[in-house]
Amino acid sequence: MVLALASCLCGPASAMPLEPGDTLDAFSQVAPRTGEPPTRRTELRITHDAHTLFIEVRAWDPEPGGIVAQQMRRDAEGLLGDDHVAVVIDVDGQGRNGYLFAVNPNGAQYDSLIFDGGQERRDWDALWRSEASVDEQGWRARMSIPLSALGLRADADEPLWRINVERWMPRGSERVRLAGASPDREVFALGEALPMRGVQPDRTGWGVRLKSSLRAVTESAAASGTGRSRQQLEPGLELFHQSASGVRTTAALNIDFGDAEADERVVNLSRFELFRPEKREFFLQDAGRFSFGGLSMMSPIPYYSRRVGLDAQGRGRSLDAGLKFSGSVGELDFGLFGARVAGGPVAPGLPDQRSADVSVARVSRAFGESHRAGMIATAGNPRGSSGSHLWGLDYQFRDSRWQGGRTLETHVWMQESTNPGLGSDHATGVSLNYPNLGPKAYVAVQRIGERFEPALGFLDEAGVTRSEGSVGWWHRTEAGQDIVPGIDWNLRRRLDGSERSWLLNPELELVNAAGDYLLPEVFFEGDRVARAFSPVPGLTVAPGNYRWHYLYLLSETSQSRPVSAIVEWRSGGYYTGRRNDQGLTLRWHPSSHWSAAVGGMRNAIRFDEGRFTVRMATLRIDHTPSTQLAGSLLLQWDNVSHELGASGRVRWQWQPGREFIFSIDRLGYTGEQRDALPGQTRALLKLVWTLER
Repeated sequence: MVLALASCLCGPASAMPLEPGDTLDAFSQVAPRTGEPPTRRTELRITHDAHTLFIEVRAWDPEPGGIVAQQMRRDAEGLLGDDHVAVVIDVDGQGRNGYLFAVNPNGAQYDSLIFDGGQERRDWDALWRSEASVDEQGWRARMSIPLSALGLRADADEPLWRINVERWMPRGSERVRLAGASPDREVFALGEALPMRGVQPDRTGWGVRLKSSLRAVTESAAASGTGRSRQQLEPGLELFHQSASGVRTTAALNIDFGDAEADERVVNLSRFELFRPEKREFFLQDAGRFSFGGLSMMSPIPYYSRRVGLDAQGRGRSLDAGLKFSGSVGELDFGLFGARVAGGPVAPGLPDQRSADVSVARVSRAFGESHRAGMIATAGNPRGSSGSHLWGLDYQFRDSRWQGGRTLETHVWMQESTNPGLGSDHATGVSLNYPNLGPKAYVAVQRIGERFEPALGFLDEAGVTRSEGSVGWWHRTEAGQDIVPGIDWNLRRRLDGSERSWLLNPELELVNAAGDYLLPEVFFEGDRVARAFSPVPGLTVAPGNYRWHYLYLLSETSQSRPVSAIVEWRSGGYYTGRRNDQGLTLRWHPSSHWSAAVGGMRNAIRFDEGRFTVRMATLRIDHTPSTQLAGSLLLQWDNVSHELGASGRVRWQWQPGREFIFSIDRLGYTGEQRDALPGQTRALLKLVWTLER
C-alpha cells in the first residue's frame, strides 16, 4: 500500500487530512529566508506493507561534492550538523506524543522521543533500518521502521496521524520544512504537524518481539564489591508486546546494564547533586509517558529512572525482573512500571545492599487540544529500604496558536512524599514559558518542604522556596542570524530563613545560520551560607554573607565542519576570593569513519587562606566502519578524585536481530591514591538474538 502526502501547506487546524496519491515535496524555508521556496528540491514517499513503514527520501543537490556527511555512527550528536532529513510522526494524532527519525547521506540514524507536545528525549532508541547513497543528482535514502516501534493500534477504524518533515543543508545554512516554517518552532512541535491518514498494522501477527541475550561478565576484586574477583555467565530476556488496542508491554528478566555508555566526568563545585541523563535502553522506551509537570531535567522530578539499578557508589545493578505497561485508552495516557532491583555486595566490610521492589504509575488525560491533567504515584526505594511512597498531581496548558501563532505553555503541579524517619511533606510549583520570536519569557516558582524526599526521583535540595526565569527579545535577521539579548535570574531561600542566594545575569546570545554560537554574560551573585562547605579539597567557605560578580563566555562552532571547537571562559569573584575557568574541546572528523575529541577544563580557585586548581581532561575516539559496526574509547581524568577512567565499547549488528556487544571499564587512581586504592576492572561480552512475530 502507498501512503503519499498531498502538496498542501495548510495548517493542521484547517486542512483536510493528507490522502494517498501525491508525493511530498511542498517545502518552505525556515532559514535563512523564512517562508520562501527552497533552493534545492526534496521529495518523500511513504509506503507500508502492514508490518513496516517505508520512507523514501530524494534530496536533490546540484553540487553533490559539497554534501556534508561526516557521521556514520548511530545517534551521534554531530549527525544533526550533517545534511539530513528528519521525519516526525504522531500516530495518536493528539499532538502530545510522537517520534522523530532522521537519516544522513551515509545512512546513519538518529531518533528521539517527543512528549508534552514539543519536548524531545534524544536518549530514546528504536530498532529500525536505514540506507543511503550519494549520486550525481544529490543523495537518496530509505528508512524501514517497524510499525511495532510506533505503538500503533490495530483496532482503530480510521487512524489519523500528524506528520512533519525537515531537511537541513549546511552549505548555505538552509533549513526547509513541510509545515510550521516559523524559526521559533522546532520540527518536533507537534501542534504544527499536518494531519494524515494513518496506517493500520496487520492483525494476523502476534505483535511480539523477543530479545534474548547471553552475557559473560568478569570483575576484579575491587569492582565486584566482595574483595575477590568474580566471573559470571548469565542469560537475559526482554519481551515486547504490542496489543491491538495499542497497549505496549515490556517485560525483562535478569537484565544487566554494563553495556550502557559511560557518564561524562564532571567535577561538582556546587553544594547540590548534579542531574545526569538516562542512557539505558530498557528505561528509555516510552519514557515520555512518565513525564510530569514539565520537570524533565529540573528538580524535583518524582520519577528519575537513574535511581533504579544504581547503588550508592553509582555502580550498575541488574534487574531481577521488570514489567512495564504503557499506551492510551481513549483520551487517557498511562504508564505503569514495576521492577525488582538485584541486591548484593557493595564494598568489603560493608553489609550487602538488599534487593528492592519499586513501582511507578502515571496517568494523564487531555481536555481539548490545549489542556491536560494527570497524576503520578511511586512506591519503594532502590536502596533496599521499605515504606517510601509519593503521589502527585499536575496540569498542563499548551497552545501553539495563541494570539495568532504564538506558543504559550504553563504547568502547575504538587507532590507529596512519605519516607521512614522523615514522615510526610509536600512540594508545589508553577511555571510559564513563552518561547517566541520577539518578546520571550520563562518563569518557574517552587516551594519544597523540609522533609520532602522523592525516593524514586531527583531532588537537589529540600526545605527551600526558589524561583528562576528569564526575559529577552529574540530577533531573527534576514540572513538567518539570531540575536537574543536577555536577563536571567535565580532566587533561593531556605524555609527557616537561614540561607538566601540570588543570581542575576544579563546576556547576549548570538547564533548564525550555520549554527556557530556565542554567549557572553555578566553574573552578579549573592549567597548567605549557614553551614560551611568545601567546593574543592583544602578550601572552605565559612558561614556568612557573600557577594561577587564575574564575566563568562561560551563559544561553539558548528559541528558541520571537519574541525569544530567549544570554548568556555570565566573570570571574576567567587565568595571571598576569585575563580578563573578555562575550558577547550576540539572535535575532529577526518572522515565519516573516524572522529576524535580532546578536551580540558581548568578551574582555579583562590581564597585568602589558600588556593586549589581543578584540572580535568577527556579524550574520546570513535571508529565506525559501517552503520552496523561501531567502536569507541573514552578516557577521563581529574585531580579531585584522582580517578583515571577508561571505557571501551564495541557494537556489531552482523544481521538484523543479531548483535555482538563488548564493553570494558577500567578505573585507576593517580597521585597519593595510586598505592592506597586498588584499580577496578569490569568486562562484559554479550550476544543478543531478537525474534519478532
